[in-house]
Amino acid sequence: MPCGAGQSVARRAGSWAFAFWAAVAPAPSASADAIAFGSNLRTAGWSTISFPGIPPASFTPGASNTLEVATNASAGLVWRTVKQAGPTAGEARWSWQVEEGVAPTDLTRRGHDDRVLAVYFVFGGKADLARGLVALRSSASVTSLVYVFGGDRPRGALLPSPHMGPRGKFVVLRPADAPRRHWFDEHVDLNADYARAFGGKPPPLLAIAISSDSDDTRGRNRARLRNLVVDYR
Repeated sequence: MPCGAGQSVARRAGSWAFAFWAAVAPAPSASADAIAFGSNLRTAGWSTISFPGIPPASFTPGASNTLEVATNASAGLVWRTVKQAGPTAGEARWSWQVEEGVAPTDLTRRGHDDRVLAVYFVFGGKADLARGLVALRSSASVTSLVYVFGGDRPRGALLPSPHMGPRGKFVVLRPADAPRRHWFDEHVDLNADYARAFGGKPPPLLAIAISSDSDDTRGRNRARLRNLVVDYR
């Protein structure tokens, strides 16, 4: 076969192979929302919540889209609504690191459930979109998946929330005794975890919250979370 003909056949074969794999490869997510902390949490859309009678936690935006978290026998959270409430939230990913954290606790016992970090994904109906966080927490139509760094259970444990009743479930990603000063990369399937926790498909994702809690043990937490992204389908 002449050299030019051979190159033509090779090009056609390569083009066919590319078209085949493009057709059968999994489709990418429809969109991704990088949850920014910015240089100022309030201007980036975050609200800080503290609790009556408990000293507040400290949340400070750091470099490279990082949130720095600290508690001293204190507790609190930051939260924000998501930009794309409505489309199905398929997956989420982030990295977190603990320098200092409270000892293992029983996350199912109210008043004994301190944890270094928790990331809340709050789901609900269209009527809940205009409600504030306090209202969302009390709404019967709102459910929350809470991914935890802390507690005394192994990775993957699904636990009832002592504060949210049947509307909230904890998923342990890293127990309290996980290695310190190490960045852990997390990648969670919100649909699969929601089905395991509540059954069925999740309603729209409304909001995200990040909390830290050390008031029960009178301990200290020092941790960071960075590169939080939600993928939509």
